[in-house]
Amino acid sequence: MQEQGISRLISVLKNCVSPSLRFEIRQKKGQLKHFIASLNCIKWQHFSFPLNEANLTTVHYKGRPENKPVLMALLGADSTISSPNIPSGPKVYVTEHPMRDAICIPFALITIVKLGRSIEDIVATYSKSLRRSINSERPNYRYQAVDSIDKIDSIENTMLKPYATARHDVGAAQLEPGMVQKFAQNSHGRLDVLLQGDEEVGCHLGNPYTRKGKRYWHVNRLGYPSSVFTDYKRWGEVNSINLHLALETAIENGYDYCDYGVSLAKPGHGLIEWKRRRRGFLDTHDNFKYFYMKLPNTGAAQFLWDTPVFGVEGSKPTLHLGIPEGKTEVEMLARYNEMGYGGLYKVYLDCVTPPSAQFVESIRALYADQDSQPMIITYIVG
Repeated sequence: MQEQGISRLISVLKNCVSPSLRFEIRQKKGQLKHFIASLNCIKWQHFSFPLNEANLTTVHYKGRPENKPVLMALLGADSTISSPNIPSGPKVYVTEHPMRDAICIPFALITIVKLGRSIEDIVATYSKSLRRSINSERPNYRYQAVDSIDKIDSIENTMLKPYATARHDVGAAQLEPGMVQKFAQNSHGRLDVLLQGDEEVGCHLGNPYTRKGKRYWHVNRLGYPSSVFTDYKRWGEVNSINLHLALETAIENGYDYCDYGVSLAKPGHGLIEWKRRRRGFLDTHDNFKYFYMKLPNTGAAQFLWDTPVFGVEGSKPTLHLGIPEGKTEVEMLARYNEMGYGGLYKVYLDCVTPPSAQFVESIRALYADQDSQPMIITYIVG
């Protein structure tokens, strides 16, 4: 009886807290947890590694060793290079704690699509090839909700887990035991199996949350059987349709936004680029982990040319691009033509010499069709 009374009290207290406030509490809890973990300097180690064979920049990282692979992925460092001789070129310093004049680099960013409009209006903003592909294939697919415990467990074991492992190997962020069953319940979310005709070719696990009074549908996980994700061409088609149907589901249920989930915060990287093509905007609200990077005193423009990076200022995403000497405007525009990410607060152009006004306007034009355009800031660097 006493346990039932405590359970009822907890339920009453939860009902007194708005969904938006519960979201903020979860965010602060996650931030505090990761901040405390980062304070354990006993686990810190020092690592030095070259960016790649073509770039003589050396990265000096001081932090937890388990985060080194993430940093290398963010910077596009070649993990196959094994050289004890550190080149005497430019040096980049990275830590897990803030440094003066350092760029705050997120581990990951999320991509969000604003709803409140028809699916046809959203698809109309896609590229011609993507729009044509979705429109031609959409009639062949449908969702079927799953609520049987045995079926939920089967989908987790044959689609969600194998697909995550195939994409991220041992570093795959698998959901904790019982979480798929929980999210598959109507009160917490839903699990859909994706059917092509009568064949089960994928699944979608989603859940809602409320932030600042707005309702979000979170595409938590997508999964596929090995027969699909090992066939790259087929996986590409099925994956696009799966995300499209998740978006349709969010619109049909009256959500304000659709959250496509986290991606490695590396400009031009496969997943974040794939989501960019779907006209979402970047946000930082689901990220608690950051690196702090000081650019080299010389060679910063070349470094950022080879390795553009996202940053964060006041919880808003930024983008840092390099313009080294010897590059024509045609080369620079070709390099950065696909950097028109939505939701950016600022875009920094780190240059050896000031770029032409025409080039700056060409960069600004990448964001002309967005609801909010970033500030374009030119820095003269070494």
